[in-house]
Amino acid sequence: MSTSGKISRRIFAGRSLMAAAAARLSPGSGAGHAPAASELIGVGIIGVGSKGTDHMNEILSIEGTEIRGICDIYTVRLDRAVNRVRQKNPGVRSYVDYRRMLESKDIDAIVIATPDHWHSQMTIDAAEAQKDIYVEKGMTRTVAEAKAMVDAVKRNKRILQLGHQRTSSPVTWKARELCESGQIGHVSLIRLSRFRNSIQGEWNYRIDPQAGPETIDWKRFLGSAPPRTFDPERFFRWRRYWDYGTGISGDLLSHEWSAANVFMKLGIPRTCVASGGVYFWEDGREVPDVLNVLYEYPERDLSLTFSSTFSNSRGGTESETIVFGSNGTLVLAGDLTMHLEPSGEKNLALIESARQMRREAGQKVGDKDPVPVLTFTRKDGRMPSHMQNFFDCVRSRERTRCNEDDGFDEAVTLVMSVVSYREKRMVTWDPQKKDIV
Repeated sequence: MSTSGKISRRIFAGRSLMAAAAARLSPGSGAGHAPAASELIGVGIIGVGSKGTDHMNEILSIEGTEIRGICDIYTVRLDRAVNRVRQKNPGVRSYVDYRRMLESKDIDAIVIATPDHWHSQMTIDAAEAQKDIYVEKGMTRTVAEAKAMVDAVKRNKRILQLGHQRTSSPVTWKARELCESGQIGHVSLIRLSRFRNSIQGEWNYRIDPQAGPETIDWKRFLGSAPPRTFDPERFFRWRRYWDYGTGISGDLLSHEWSAANVFMKLGIPRTCVASGGVYFWEDGREVPDVLNVLYEYPERDLSLTFSSTFSNSRGGTESETIVFGSNGTLVLAGDLTMHLEPSGEKNLALIESARQMRREAGQKVGDKDPVPVLTFTRKDGRMPSHMQNFFDCVRSRERTRCNEDDGFDEAVTLVMSVVSYREKRMVTWDPQKKDIV
């Protein structure tokens, strides 16, 4: 879309955005069972904590789906979720062992919302059981696990969606359109950031007084993690420990990077350097509460940085992505704005037009004040939700917006930052060995 002519404050109809996004999605293999349009998609959910419950509630509202199984190792959560679903599907079944749920022939798709250290095995088991898979981010904790997940999904011709909702955001796809159009010029720097300053934001989740060895299957929680005695801190606040996740990298960096991967087609970086520490929340956590990461993409003449702190929310602007181009800048902070470089006759004319528009709207704007020449809000475009896209692809067998290949690149990228941080060195991705060195 050209920036020449009059610049409107609200542009790009939702319908055209949806069409553009759909056109860029590669078709799937076409193999595997595709439920007919008249058939309900049977769904099983593994993990009904906060995120799993959110997914459950959304699926209950999605036409053409039916939740037929719920699995959780904490019986209080399990009973609560089953009672909720029974209001719509009285036949929903409960499980403590997810493998028993995978044996159910009437379940077509599995939603995995567990601690990260279970993602790989559950995804592999679901693929081998011929189930399609929606798995929460970060995809997993090691390159070896990521390879095994991708292999299982492809070999069994399954559909996979990684839970990065921003890859289904109209704002993200608008950024892709602008980057692909060349309007902002050559991009040499992308700056990602995520700031938090709250008890919930720092993963200090409430510990349920009903939780204990009698209500939680602790051995199943540990899985492949090192054995230890029951610890409710580790069960409810697992993101704070390396045994079960990757800290900021898997929770927050992965979100920001995956959105940038949509509009810049980043792929795996060549090198990574990460630093930080536990500088504020001295509460026994192992993972850092301040993290800075630098990725290099020398083939693209591009650097990408990520910064996060858990003691400041930047005035409430928790998430911000800035894309620095030679001709303009994109700022994504919920909504999107584009600023042009104040040079060249065309840019200067567009900037002055934007200033004049604001003056006509009653705003005081000086002759030198920087103003965006384009603003695109979340209300300016519509797309099917991330979960809806998953179920659409379960039927069509097309690839999802955040498929297993995107997930592999995400997993490698976040694992590079963890290895760099923990080993205090720069790491490199070797595309021949397909490993971090």
